[in-house]
Amino acid sequence: MRFNDTYTSRAHRFSLGIELASQQCYLSIPVSNAMVDYEEYYRIDKARYEAWLQESSAALPMVVRCRRRELDHALLMQPGAQRGTADPCTWDLTEVCAVLTRVATLLLRDGGHSSWADTLTGYCSRLHSDPEQVRLSVFAMPRGMGTLSDAVLYEDGALSVEATDELHALLGWLWEWAIEGRMVGAKPL
Repeated sequence: MRFNDTYTSRAHRFSLGIELASQQCYLSIPVSNAMVDYEEYYRIDKARYEAWLQESSAALPMVVRCRRRELDHALLMQPGAQRGTADPCTWDLTEVCAVLTRVATLLLRDGGHSSWADTLTGYCSRLHSDPEQVRLSVFAMPRGMGTLSDAVLYEDGALSVEATDELHALLGWLWEWAIEGRMVGAKPL
């Protein structure tokens, strides 16, 4: 396989490109093991590839999920026995905002959950001015039966397993971000 990167984000450590023999579009992330640094390549469709070339921050939710090994089914090449790991998450605010935006989009498009989508969009708009307060608000979001963590998404009246799985994976990442740096004594928004 010959990979041709057409876009690289040094800030967020991912690339977009096309595998030359198959013309398959991909997103790649750098990984390392004890012996070598290399890239893992994840299959994406042409529509996402073209959209992400125009707006690269829209790819960040997938980058987050690839780092967490949640999209291994999309790997173009299966890793060997000594699979590398992605750099530890640094909780970049641009990535957090992209994830909040993607979750809001899923909730509006496939779930009809406009109040939750509005809440998350509001968090994104306040993230850069008061990240610790937003972090605490995400941490304080209700979880459990009958809450957002129980949401199931539908597309054209049919259960959308892929969208539901993506929603819950991204919500898990947001809650990890919230737990990582929550502040004692701050009040939720």
